[in-house]
Amino acid sequence: MTKKRQRKLKSEETLRRHVLISTIRPRIDLSMRDASGPNPEPVSDCGLELRGTMTEPVRDVQDVTLNLWVDRNYRVGKNRPASVGFITQIRPAVGVIAPCRPVDFEYLWSLALSGQLTHAYLHFTKPRYRSASVLSMAFSNQPEE
Repeated sequence: MTKKRQRKLKSEETLRRHVLISTIRPRIDLSMRDASGPNPEPVSDCGLELRGTMTEPVRDVQDVTLNLWVDRNYRVGKNRPASVGFITQIRPAVGVIAPCRPVDFEYLWSLALSGQLTHAYLHFTKPRYRSASVLSMAFSNQPEE
């Protein structure tokens, strides 16, 4: 009788990077839902694009772009480990996208517009096929320790 080999599940390798934010681009989109209908209503979406440089490269790339926006229906998905965002590309710059709860985005927006948003910290799974899960992010006016 042959023994079946049990595959060992590898715990995913994670990476941590500090980011020095150099450019902040706030945006707000205003539109009307059902503009020609009987009950039009205004709709707005806010977002931030942060560009910067990581202190250590990921696959020889140090530039990073973080796109954050308000998600009024923010929910934790079924994937585990749960993530706060995703890396969607590695080249020409590491691209990160992340929805935020309204209260968190308001604080982030105020840091950005007051000039206090200068550093970010990312903890993410090792990129595979040009994408990865971002397990945590932190933003401040000083580097995280």
